Amino acid sequence: MGKSTTTMYNEAAEQEFNKLEQVLNQTAGDTASCLKVLKGNLSEYDSRHGLHFTNTSKSFLRSDIRAAKDSASELKHVANQIRKSKEPSESEITAARNKMNATFDAMTLLKKTARAYDEKNGKATGITGMIDNVLINKDGKDGKDGKDGKDGKDGKDGKEKEKKKETESEGSWFSKNKSGNQGGALGTSDTVETVVKSTLRDSFAGFTVLKHQIATAEKALTPSLADRAKEAVLGVADKLRSDSKTSPTHGGKTTSA
Repeated sequence: MGKSTTTMYNEAAEQEFNKLEQVLNQTAGDTASCLKVLKGNLSEYDSRHGLHFTNTSKSFLRSDIRAAKDSASELKHVANQIRKSKEPSESEITAARNKMNATFDAMTLLKKTARAYDEKNGKATGITGMIDNVLINKDGKDGKDGKDGKDGKDGKDGKEKEKKKETESEGSWFSKNKSGNQGGALGTSDTVETVVKSTLRDSFAGFTVLKHQIATAEKALTPSLADRAKEAVLGVADKLRSDSKTSPTHGGKTTSA
């Protein structure tokens, strides 16, 4: 007789939980690597802005980076629990999902903290902020070519130069540079929020694979209604066969009372 439905489900669940262990470890490793890259990128930002000792972006985000790293470590802890467990259980599914959500929240918080740092230091965000930052940083003259933006008495030469400059840069506003970021005036908002977002985008795969594997393992752990009904029928059939073998017989026939 073939394997029972319960046995097959146990084997399927074990396979999916083994995969879940691997994905948990992989996600934890990817998160830690991304955070390491982020720390390096923040250091570059601080150096670029002459921030070496006080009010650095790296120190401002240090506690949140540590919290995200700790959350990633918890993913490994759950993976270790799965490896040591004698059989798959719902508690491990719950633990994996909770730690995944906690790590997601910790990574999301990094972007919010980065924005808070920018606002604290007068760095605007969003499209308007990018334009303001570019204009303010341009030659220290609010983006104008001279006091009133004119070059000559009637300002025609200045306007023509500005128009030519705008035309030349239009094609580069939304083009991607080597780092994958948008180039041009609207794509070079030099803020900590931009650093964090670009790092997460380029160096972190996210939680899609882990979320899918948690759902798959959970499904493998819980038999469907049809499989439960099939198992019940097989159980009844086995009981009937067992009863027929143990009944008193005489000459191959069941004796009557």
